[in-house]
Amino acid sequence: MGAVLMGLFPELDEDQTIKNVKYYFEHEFPRLKARSHMNIASIQSPSFDTVGTSGTTRNTQEDKIMGQLWAIDLVKATYKVVDRMPDGPDNHYFKTIMKYCFLYGEGNTSALEQSKYESSRYFECKRMAMLYFADAFSDYYDMEVNVMKTENSGV
Repeated sequence: MGAVLMGLFPELDEDQTIKNVKYYFEHEFPRLKARSHMNIASIQSPSFDTVGTSGTTRNTQEDKIMGQLWAIDLVKATYKVVDRMPDGPDNHYFKTIMKYCFLYGEGNTSALEQSKYESSRYFECKRMAMLYFADAFSDYYDMEVNVMKTENSGV
């Protein structure tokens, strides 16, 4: 009788997950940083003059504050997750790669120099670092894409 393998986690679509991590750092993270630095004092008090309006119960000022607090939380979480990633020669320099490529915005050249890897090994470790980040960051923001298995496809 053969051994039955049971995975604790669903199979990951690594390529799509890596695309999501890149998109987050290239498009969403800069916007979150900008939004998290908004001056809360610039938010106006709500107007209670309802004459001539159709009226809405939505508090847009509260929405702005909540959006800013959400952005602050995600920015802090991003730095925290990257800071707690494994680093050093025995741990693939995940933190170094993520910091130089995405947090410092210096790209592959600086990260490659800092990691002291050959190019092919560096890009292999960068892929692993982005997958590690997606997994570690999933409590805050889900970037992982799972492979959907269907009976007909055999996948």
